[in-house]
Amino acid sequence: MGEKMQIDIIARIKTPFDDKFGIPRQSGLASNLRGEIHFEDKYSDMKAVEGLEGFEYIWLIWEFEGVWQEEFRPRIRPPRLGGNEYMGVFATRSPFRPNPLGLSCVRLERIEETPRGPVLHVSGADLRNNTPIYDIKPYVPYADAHPDAKEGFTAVTKEYCLKVSEDSQTEELLQVVSGDLREGLKQVLAQDPRPAYHDDPKRVYGMRFAGYEIKFRVEADTVYVTGVENDK
Repeated sequence: MGEKMQIDIIARIKTPFDDKFGIPRQSGLASNLRGEIHFEDKYSDMKAVEGLEGFEYIWLIWEFEGVWQEEFRPRIRPPRLGGNEYMGVFATRSPFRPNPLGLSCVRLERIEETPRGPVLHVSGADLRNNTPIYDIKPYVPYADAHPDAKEGFTAVTKEYCLKVSEDSQTEELLQVVSGDLREGLKQVLAQDPRPAYHDDPKRVYGMRFAGYEIKFRVEADTVYVTGVENDK
């Protein structure tokens, strides 16, 4: 009893997010977001990914950083329920759990062979830049997909989405961000990065994304971009 298993970091992922703020709340919600998985030296061997190119999606098991707790908390307040309603921690995907491990299903776009070994190019990732990855497994549709399964409390939040304004200011500011990144950014903004209990149309939020500081506000069901500045 009480024995612990030591696990190694096998890889780290590169994404546009240097901060937690703005990261999609689930993988796949911003399908245009691109990421690169680079293996640690010990595991950077093309033989380790033989056959993986035959799968369209992969599972990532990774670490939530900076969320360790000294005491176990059996209940948490999911942000998408407004931060006022409690749920059992094992009924949520909260980072505040006994072992701060995340699970994401991402699309495998291609496998690149480099002098340092394989690099996995993925899309739809919901991970912060440089997040440690502990394991990678193929997504197997016949075993992993259950489209008719009950959704629990997530049924009331899954359809929530904002519109990104098409006003001249927003359109002009977004042109600063290059094409592929721009579409990913628009998907992120549509997912509403704000805390669920915020509802001030005059408040301007700042989000770091791919080397830019994105300023935006939300009025009713629409996101307005108010500033895009180079953050490097």
